[in-house]
Amino acid sequence: MIPPAMKKLLHIPGIPLACGVGLALCFPTFHCFPLAWIILVPVFAMARNASPIRAASIFLLCGWAFHTILLQWLGTNIYWAGGWAVLGMQGLCLALTAYWAALGVLWNRACRHLPPWLGAPCLAALWPGMEWLHSWNFTGFGWSALGYSQGPDLAFAQLASLGGVSFLSFFIVLVNALLAEVWLAKPGRWARLAAAAILIAVAHLAGAALLGTPQPRPEPLRAGLFQPNYSQQQKYDWEYTEDMVWRAAEHSRALIRETPVELFVWPEALVMNDYQDTELLELLQQFTRETGADLFTGTVRYDTGNSASYNSSVLILRSGEPAGHYDKVHLAPFGEYLPFASLIPFLRAIVPGDVDFGAGQKVLVQERCAIGPLICFEVLFPPMAAALRAQGADVLAVITNLGWFGASNGPAQEWEIARFRAIETRLPLIHSANSGVSGVIDPWGRYEVVDKVLVRGNRVVRIHPDYATPSAVVQQRRLGAFDVPQAAPHPWPAGPQSAPWILGTAGLLMALHALLAGRRAQGTPAPR
Repeated sequence: MIPPAMKKLLHIPGIPLACGVGLALCFPTFHCFPLAWIILVPVFAMARNASPIRAASIFLLCGWAFHTILLQWLGTNIYWAGGWAVLGMQGLCLALTAYWAALGVLWNRACRHLPPWLGAPCLAALWPGMEWLHSWNFTGFGWSALGYSQGPDLAFAQLASLGGVSFLSFFIVLVNALLAEVWLAKPGRWARLAAAAILIAVAHLAGAALLGTPQPRPEPLRAGLFQPNYSQQQKYDWEYTEDMVWRAAEHSRALIRETPVELFVWPEALVMNDYQDTELLELLQQFTRETGADLFTGTVRYDTGNSASYNSSVLILRSGEPAGHYDKVHLAPFGEYLPFASLIPFLRAIVPGDVDFGAGQKVLVQERCAIGPLICFEVLFPPMAAALRAQGADVLAVITNLGWFGASNGPAQEWEIARFRAIETRLPLIHSANSGVSGVIDPWGRYEVVDKVLVRGNRVVRIHPDYATPSAVVQQRRLGAFDVPQAAPHPWPAGPQSAPWILGTAGLLMALHALLAGRRAQGTPAPR
């Protein structure tokens, strides 16, 4: 029996909202990540034996509160787009939360006909399927996968190399669901409690066994990063187009005078005109020839023959010759293009013009590494990172401009997402952001962030370690030089892509079998 005081908790309307807020606090910038193992217990306990409508409302309230707090960084766009930004943010939150409500109803109905010991595994297996739908449907937005909260737990995070971020979500949901059943039912209570403890221990021990040590490359590769922190207004003022590139080159030269660098990386939207423009190309070539470092930078690219413009990146060798460019393939909806433009033309006030889609992913080859480029929004998609490793990349380079979102929780969350791309692919990752966070992540998720500043007289100074953390470097002009390790062997290359399918299908089959069993039971005539 449930103690009366605990039973009353199951009927407090604010509990799902509080749990949703608590779940959001497991992510950056608060990062109370251990809380994720228990915060959904009341939600699952309330919904398990409720009516389907009540189960949907419980999941809906929790999911809405969670996404509203987690994605509050989207609300900062009110500065650029006016009140439409808040409406758009809430529209996205409700769309993502609708999946939660549908999952809650499906699980609630299935639990009526599942054996008692299958309720928790069914929910845990369905959850990765829901997260996969988040990451795929309507161009995909898998930002809120529960596993992204667990980056600081390096041992547990290694399971992402076997089954992706959703594999971590599976364990988190399974433990929460088991603890919910501990709350609800006395029979088997201690067995479920022991199972939850064993799952946590086994997951961490298995992950710890997957942890490795970064190995130096046969030919050392030292990457320099410049985080310019240029304002958005400055970027779209043509008077500063060349000045931004010149200043970036001057700061980068100062760092190279302090330490040798083979590859310099600048962020997205630093070169705000086509890099082939005569004046800009001269500045870029002068920098690479004088410093002897290759340069990988974000840029704009125009294809006048096809009347197309691209959000691109380009690799310029130390000889001054461009070694190739990459045009962004997966554009951000409502940021770089307007979906359903004919149906919602009034939103052209927010998205006045579209960027064109690139033709396909490619690897750019430098003397000491093969760079797999990802531009901003593309870091959200595990298959894109996996495809780059399959094409021969031995380092991922993520360039981004999160200056739109100020000091919100967006930059820190995107940094954690990038960390999981490194873990999933077992590739080192160079992350270069306009306003933060910039740094290098090894194939197991350990990182260093930009830790130097330029002071009067072009002198480079290392800052205090307390001010060289991911949250401290946001909206700061910083420099850094880091040794990039070599790629690590992958324990199961197909795992991060196939595990969400396998788990989601298993959960759906369990639920459908239970629902069909229930319909057959209803159709059986009563004995005479």
